Amino acid sequence: MDRRESIKNILLGSIGSSVLLESCVSLDKEVLDKIWEYQYGRTPEEKERDEKFLNSKFFNENELKTIEKIANIILPPNEIGNINDAGVVEMFEFIAKDWSTPAHNNYGEKVLRRGVIVFDQLCTEKFGLKLLDCSESQIKLLFDEISYEDKSLKDQKESVKLFATFRGMVVTGYFTSEIGIKDLGYKGNTPNVWDGVPNDVLEQYKGIVSYDKEWIDKCIDQSKRGEIAEWDEEGNLLT
Repeated sequence: MDRRESIKNILLGSIGSSVLLESCVSLDKEVLDKIWEYQYGRTPEEKERDEKFLNSKFFNENELKTIEKIANIILPPNEIGNINDAGVVEMFEFIAKDWSTPAHNNYGEKVLRRGVIVFDQLCTEKFGLKLLDCSESQIKLLFDEISYEDKSLKDQKESVKLFATFRGMVVTGYFTSEIGIKDLGYKGNTPNVWDGVPNDVLEQYKGIVSYDKEWIDKCIDQSKRGEIAEWDEEGNLLT
């Protein structure tokens, strides 16, 4: 089982127990339109605040491209989609702005932007290059070193925590998007068609249990699945 499959299984397990964005690194009109593709439930005042909020910028273009490269290495693309389809980079930008307040201890600056700076510094120290100029194999080598808590990495304590944060956000951003849910194969409360107990099962209990034809016509006719059932005063099903 590869890393991606392991992540999917973990997420599906958590979903079961408890119960978008376009590819573009610049926050232009296309991104803003995509972010607010689902605008229902917003008051005019809220929409005005959101538009003002979203038209501001937190990360510069270089930082956004760095985040994009990091995210694609943490969760590589597959035949279903990639982190750009899921709008993971835009999510970083959104959260950085939304949480860059004293109430959130300036999370955007102290954690998300700090992560970009630290990863750049590590690449420079190890390879003599900025992260964007490093090859995928070089970045993977670096990330493998800071992927887990290790007593031997006392001098890398900050980078380990920052990578854990980035990894968590990338996975969350992808698997909570439309493309990510499709990748998981999670159906949720998707309605299906039920035509009763299969005949081969009924055959096993022949002479013991069976369907009443009138009941089947009323209850298992999928052409009538959109109709609301009606009952008489004695509790008999009419439709």
